[in-house]
Amino acid sequence: MRISSHAKVRMRERTSLNHSERKKLFRYALTNGKSPHDIENGKFKSYLDSRTKRCKIKVYQDYIFIYSKNNHRLITIYEIPNEFKEVKWIYIK
Repeated sequence: MRISSHAKVRMRERTSLNHSERKKLFRYALTNGKSPHDIENGKFKSYLDSRTKRCKIKVYQDYIFIYSKNNHRLITIYEIPNEFKEVKWIYIK
């Protein structure tokens, strides 16, 4: 699994983790994160489905990770919007 240069910049901007912690986070998200079809909250699931159709999306801790389907690369990461942070199942520690 590779990380795009865009994703590296976004992870530095959006997390307070060091380099090795960021690498662990994106790998854990890929293996342990929830996919949109695993999500029970209908409004949040619709939000994720609307983000992109050609990518693999994983939700892990407070972040949404977007991976490419074809070349297995992390494209970007962003925080879960505040309106969905109160949902308890999102926090997978």
